[in-house]
Amino acid sequence: KRVVTTILVICLFACILGSVIYTIIDNHRFVVVEETIPIHHLPDSFDGFKILQISDLHGSYFGDEQTDLVEAINRLDYDMIAFTGDMSNDRSKDHSGPTTQSVLDLIVGIQSYAPMFWVDGNWGPFTMSTICDIFSGNLTPVGKTLQEKGVILLTQPVPITRGEDRIWITPVLSKSSFECYQEKLIEQSMGIDSTEQKALLSAIAAYEQINDNGEVKLALNHYPFPTNLTESQITAQEHLDYDLILAGHYHGGQIRLPIIGALYIPSYTTENNNGGLFPDQNDVKGMTYFGTTPQYISAGLGSSNVIPLLNFRLFNTPEINLITMAGVN
Repeated sequence: KRVVTTILVICLFACILGSVIYTIIDNHRFVVVEETIPIHHLPDSFDGFKILQISDLHGSYFGDEQTDLVEAINRLDYDMIAFTGDMSNDRSKDHSGPTTQSVLDLIVGIQSYAPMFWVDGNWGPFTMSTICDIFSGNLTPVGKTLQEKGVILLTQPVPITRGEDRIWITPVLSKSSFECYQEKLIEQSMGIDSTEQKALLSAIAAYEQINDNGEVKLALNHYPFPTNLTESQITAQEHLDYDLILAGHYHGGQIRLPIIGALYIPSYTTENNNGGLFPDQNDVKGMTYFGTTPQYISAGLGSSNVIPLLNFRLFNTPEINLITMAGVN
């Protein structure tokens, strides 16, 4: 019996040690996950349009000064980059912090003429102040720095043109957000000539310009849209008519177990409404839907330190995503 017990203890120790070593190695490597998504009424000139999505870096490094990540990105063929939030592990009031450098090293190292679009997450670096998730008209120092480095901060819908065709890259815009924004302005006694009021009017004008205009719209957002809303709930929000949504935030569950998958995501979108515990695995990462709109959720690159002892990814290799839009008539 002692021999059997000793063997079991040794095996258990070996499994734990092996898992620790694997996790350390796995958290410092990444994979490129490719996905082709059919888009109805995509102009022929944009068929095969490739989007490199980079999300939830959380201040992680992949090589000194991001050399491993940069070299991999510079070998890829893509038409635009989408940064979808939580790129550092900072929440500082001055919108900067020690892990912001990880983002700057990445952006400086990328060698591409393709446009780079950015939306903020719930972690830094924060590039713009918002009200009800709509740009308030004020950039932070980090935002101005990223702009100087060629990053397009997605404060308004931006067209990409090919010949006479165009598609729109847009932040999330909805009439329900406009109403929320206006209520906040009233609460704060903002004047009609204020920067914030002008930003709201600009967002409304952009919405009215492109809503239901028959052109393809790609929405970038940090938070995935809820997947369990009814058609009437979705209609009530009066979003732009997005054709594709790219999001992050969930980290693929961050802690995953073989066969079982993610144990938790910070979301209430699962059918049993259990606060994100034991989520529907279809909601965690990859392709899902907001109503009938395709939504792609990146598992991202890093991990958050909300729970310091769990600031790592388990059985969850970091990823960047190469998404190809394919035309469907």
